[in-house]
Amino acid sequence: MSSINGFEVLENSPEFFWLLAVLSVLAFSISKAGFGGALGSFSVPILLFVLPAKMALGVLLPLFLVTDIWVVYIWRHMLDQRILLIMCLFGLVGQIVGWILFDYLNDRILTGLIGSIAIITVLSYVWRRLSLGNQTSEEIVKSVNQRIYQRGAIWCGLSGISSFVSLSGGIPAQVFLLPHALLRQAFVGTLSVYFFIINITKVPFYFEAGIFSESTIEVSLWLILIIPIGVILGKWLNNHLSDQIFYDISHLGLLVMGIKLILSVY
Repeated sequence: MSSINGFEVLENSPEFFWLLAVLSVLAFSISKAGFGGALGSFSVPILLFVLPAKMALGVLLPLFLVTDIWVVYIWRHMLDQRILLIMCLFGLVGQIVGWILFDYLNDRILTGLIGSIAIITVLSYVWRRLSLGNQTSEEIVKSVNQRIYQRGAIWCGLSGISSFVSLSGGIPAQVFLLPHALLRQAFVGTLSVYFFIINITKVPFYFEAGIFSESTIEVSLWLILIIPIGVILGKWLNNHLSDQIFYDISHLGLLVMGIKLILSVY
């Protein structure tokens, strides 16, 4: 976008801006409340259609934190402490790497990166769906437990990096956690607490990088009103819709938007 403040879509087409902004908030709040936030990255590509990448991050992070606090309260007793500790250790290291790289990434690079992460997300999801048929759940869990630190360094480190630069750390975290075959409640609870810790630690770095402004905070304050709707819908989906159907539909949409974002860079 070429305007000085980056909000010309809001100024020229407020209905379109708020429609996509509301959809973005619903995407991550439903995901966090109902499925642990693994599809939180779905919200960033939506908002990129109306805001530059860094401004979109400034709008979304406060909303992520508000949702995280609510969702952590819901799932606070349902988590795997050992796995959570490993995830946070490598995720926080990834955050530092993301902070170091952030100054070298402009909006065009960030948009392409987020689009690429979206497509990689879908490919990893398809790969997992296809590969699960070759092993039993017990064999998979045994294998990943034997390599938990190596896998944590790779996937949670990548989660920390991608979460910092694009708020899209859910996919690498999901790739790490899913093979452990936790109970559904423990899966959601562990991811919820992990993302709360990851998101709260990036706040001072975002301030230092100039991500927040009066304009982004004002938009965030208006969008906070949408979070309760998303959390309630997420809990309803958790009770009435299978994970498989939810993830299949969501990843299809993510693939379409990822391709659109990459094409918009060229």
